[in-house]
Amino acid sequence: ACAFENCVALQSIEIPDSVTSIEKEAFSGCSSLKSIEIPDLVTSIENSTFRGCSSLESITIPDSVESIGNYAFNTCTSLESVTIGNSVTSIGHHAFTDCSALKSVDLPDSVESIGENTFSSCSSLESVTLPEGILSIAKSTFTDCSSLKSIVIPDSVTSIGNFAFNNCASLNNLVIPDSVTSIGNFAFFGCSSLEKILIPASVTTIGNDALDSY
Repeated sequence: ACAFENCVALQSIEIPDSVTSIEKEAFSGCSSLKSIEIPDLVTSIENSTFRGCSSLESITIPDSVESIGNYAFNTCTSLESVTIGNSVTSIGHHAFTDCSALKSVDLPDSVESIGENTFSSCSSLESVTLPEGILSIAKSTFTDCSSLKSIVIPDSVTSIGNFAFNNCASLNNLVIPDSVTSIGNFAFFGCSSLEKILIPASVTTIGNDALDSY
């Protein structure tokens, strides 16, 4: 753990193919790191592994990886492109928070859970493909994604958490499927571009100020 933490001059590193594990905070704070290739044998991206790698522009997560930890890419402010492998089943809370250059994310159908605040404050994020099979959109998942224009919520989702889309000021296209039974507090608060939203009859609980701007 913390093997190269805060090596602020480190720009690139080659990890041998034999490596199967990259421990938590291994490259945290490596603010000059621009590129890195994750070996095909690595099975998880641990907590805060690349947190604060503010020069990292793109990352490809191989199919061997099954989980992305909490804060894994938090505050990677130059990160524009993320390719997530087809074996990832979980993405931890705050994993991509403050990745302000990230424009789009395609989550594979293998993903079953996304943590709280996963994409919060990704201010350039315009589109997201959510996987079929995900059961909930957690608290503050897309809070302050001010460029997010549309999102398709799959039929598997049963709940939309508190602040899930709070202050998504560009969101103007939204379909809530019949599978959803609850919408949390302030879920769509501040979605000032949202002109129309249809609440299905399946929804039995709507939180405080969930649709404030509608």
